[in-house]
Amino acid sequence: IYTLRIGKTEEKIYFENHEVNIIGYYDETNPEQSSLSFKGIDSFLTLQEYLPADKDPDTATVSLPANAQLSPNMVSALAYLANVNDYYSNKKLLDMIPDDERNSLSARWLVERVKILSHQIIGAECPDFTFTNVNDQKVNLKDFRGKIVVLDFCASWCGPCRKEMRSMLKIYNELKADDLEFISVSLDDSQAKWKKMLDEEKLPWVMLWDKTGFPKSNEAPSAIQTAYGFYAIPFLVVIDKEGKLIARNVRGEQVREAILKARN
Repeated sequence: IYTLRIGKTEEKIYFENHEVNIIGYYDETNPEQSSLSFKGIDSFLTLQEYLPADKDPDTATVSLPANAQLSPNMVSALAYLANVNDYYSNKKLLDMIPDDERNSLSARWLVERVKILSHQIIGAECPDFTFTNVNDQKVNLKDFRGKIVVLDFCASWCGPCRKEMRSMLKIYNELKADDLEFISVSLDDSQAKWKKMLDEEKLPWVMLWDKTGFPKSNEAPSAIQTAYGFYAIPFLVVIDKEGKLIARNVRGEQVREAILKARN
């Protein structure tokens, strides 16, 4: 897989080991007015037939018909180009690649992708983490086993995050009990700004800080973003007493419903 750049336009493209010819002209001011034709990218054009029309990685899926004739390299390249967050789509594609043909870069990427996504499906054990609390003490997610956990990823500069926190406060006050814990993990770049938010919001639950901060680009997500599969905040998940995921990417009333479901 390569990144093809022509002027201001760039696209991920699958090339095999043979000559590629690009013919035509490129209008940098109005790229849509360009006229380019490619020779030698038949495999890439084949892959494009199977790419999902839905471009939202959180809702899109990808699959191959039974009669599809793709090499293992093309299958893993399809997974990379499709870039969907659906575990089952990626797992089905990986299962099409024999174990002894999983050494290419794209195949190794798919193996790791499936491993990460396996922790993001309902019923999976949530990845552990260790972050710092307001007293500079290390706190682990596993410290809260035996409790239902509402886990909120946020930042002080994120207006919707702070609005969601106030919504969560109503749910917290309604449902608080020994079996329930709320945890907010800030992705602030600045510890001082995080602590300023704590002083302003005065929320009664566990507040932690991931000093890695919020990445500048979705192309390089942080470790916690990769583990939990999110790129935008606020992002909330609900975890049961055994540390397993019961709801993800929920807000407001959905959080309340997930807590009540976990208690039943």
